[in-house]
Amino acid sequence: MTTPSAEKDIAERPRQALQDEMSDVRRLIDELDEELVALLAKRQQQIERAARIKPALGIPANVPERVDEVLAHVLGAARREGLSVEVAMTLWRALIDWSIQHEERLMGARALKGDSQGSAEGDRSS
Repeated sequence: MTTPSAEKDIAERPRQALQDEMSDVRRLIDELDEELVALLAKRQQQIERAARIKPALGIPANVPERVDEVLAHVLGAARREGLSVEVAMTLWRALIDWSIQHEERLMGARALKGDSQGSAEGDRSS
């Protein structure tokens, strides 16, 4: 959010200075995008690792309690870092949905086995 005085300051700056600053903003955004892609690739590798482990443990791709845990963790981090909660929740819900679908694809028939075992465990605990 910019203040009226900050907007006035920007409006009074020479056009070339503003163009230079805009170029700098774009360059920094591109660098941050590269870092984000690298981090997301590392996260994807862990999703793929989980897809190899979960079937042996009888864990389905979608574990709602874990989804809630991840969202709560991200919400706290977003608040701590000053990131819009709306942006964080929108991005992570999409990321989690994709991750679950990716795990299910990787797990194939083993995903169904995990789901049935998870249901059976839930039935026994009732």
